[in-house]
Amino acid sequence: MRKFLKNIIVFSLLTAALFLIGEIVARSMPSSYSYKHNWILKNGDHISTLILGSSHTYYGLRPNLLGDSVFNLANVSQTPEYDLYLLKTYLPCMPNLKRIIFPVSYFTYSDPAMEKGDEWRVAVRYKTQMNLTVHSDFSIYNLEISDFEAYCAKLKNLVFKSRSNQCDSLGFGLGFDLANRNPHWKETARERAEGHTRTSPGRFDEAIHTQETLIELASKNGIETVIVTTPGYEGYTNSFNPAQYEEMKKGVRLLVKNHAVKYYDFMNDSIFRDNDFYDPDHLSDVGASRLSLVLADSLKSSFTKKR
Repeated sequence: MRKFLKNIIVFSLLTAALFLIGEIVARSMPSSYSYKHNWILKNGDHISTLILGSSHTYYGLRPNLLGDSVFNLANVSQTPEYDLYLLKTYLPCMPNLKRIIFPVSYFTYSDPAMEKGDEWRVAVRYKTQMNLTVHSDFSIYNLEISDFEAYCAKLKNLVFKSRSNQCDSLGFGLGFDLANRNPHWKETARERAEGHTRTSPGRFDEAIHTQETLIELASKNGIETVIVTTPGYEGYTNSFNPAQYEEMKKGVRLLVKNHAVKYYDFMNDSIFRDNDFYDPDHLSDVGASRLSLVLADSLKSSFTKKR
């Protein structure tokens, strides 16, 4: 019995040691989240325009083509709540911030809050890699291993000396190059739209309140707000649930009316062609360049597109 207990203790200690080593290694490895955190801490005073939002702006807006002093703080699956958390956290580091840009997409008012959805583990990255105080240090969100897929990917990247989930020097997401596009991407349009269509009650009031809080925080600090709806491939937009799409447009109308924000709607803009898309709802590197240049011209002329 004594030998058995000894083996159990040794095994437990080895397991704990491996877990601790894996956690330390995973935290030390670079990612787009940690890069953006460190960049803003060091260079935040150079930012005049900040891009927030989900993968639609992460892969859709190129700071270097939008103008001077622009940084992309969007991330995959980032919800309005995390846009607000990030702005609150980094605002003291950005004394020269004059404009924020965030997206409103088909799913913005339908997707659940991050912690309540299928992608709750993404919240771990904001705690372990950006040091957001949304969650306690003693919560599962402060453990890299809780985001198990990303945790394994980091350790795999260490072994094979590769990288994943990287961005360019100004925070724009890499990897959606036209050359790497799936040749059958159009065939997934309806499925992707259905995946973005809610099957349970949305959270319109909650999300709108969060966005209004963000806009009011920006306004109090002399920062203007710009809302963008990025382009969608016609097979994707034609598969929208009409009621949900109308709810999206209703939300934007409320924000524009109540807060006088600027809105640019490119959802069905005919200037975007097949090669501008990487998949049915994301732009390729080519499309991102086109959108960024068009938006830059629109911002210069202060013209708000209405459709």
